[in-house]
Amino acid sequence: MPANAAAESREPLAPIVVDIVVPCPPDRAFDYFVRDVGRWWPLSSHSLGREQSASVRFEPHEGGRLIETVRDGTEHTWGTITRWTPGHRLAFTWHLDRAPATAQVVDVTFAADGTRTRVTLAHSGWERRDDGAQARENYAGGWKFVFAERYRGFCAGGVTSPGP
Repeated sequence: MPANAAAESREPLAPIVVDIVVPCPPDRAFDYFVRDVGRWWPLSSHSLGREQSASVRFEPHEGGRLIETVRDGTEHTWGTITRWTPGHRLAFTWHLDRAPATAQVVDVTFAADGTRTRVTLAHSGWERRDDGAQARENYAGGWKFVFAERYRGFCAGGVTSPGP
């Protein structure tokens, strides 16, 4: 049986969904998420390179990558953009240098809410990983910190909580 056949036969695990409201219009919220990811993402605690991480960035188009670069110039691909609709939606695979067959999906939507924007992040596909249930549990807290605190704080005018 192929390695990914076992993963495909597992029961689906519920996605992680984090829903926030940020004080800016959808186009700006989208730009902050993708253009400024390196300014709000806590690389020292939430990356492959940790203290050696230098940057993280999106290649801004479908098929582009989400890439972490460490200080020695080594690049780590975190995922590949599958949907790029500025101001509305961004979706990308998420595998952090793991085999593509284990990739989950992160889908982020941006919806106008008066003068603000409701941003919803859904991370699914946990059953593709051998450690899916444990990984999901770990990421639930991670997304609350990285997305609901760091990204929301950045949108409000600067990251309000220090990185760990």
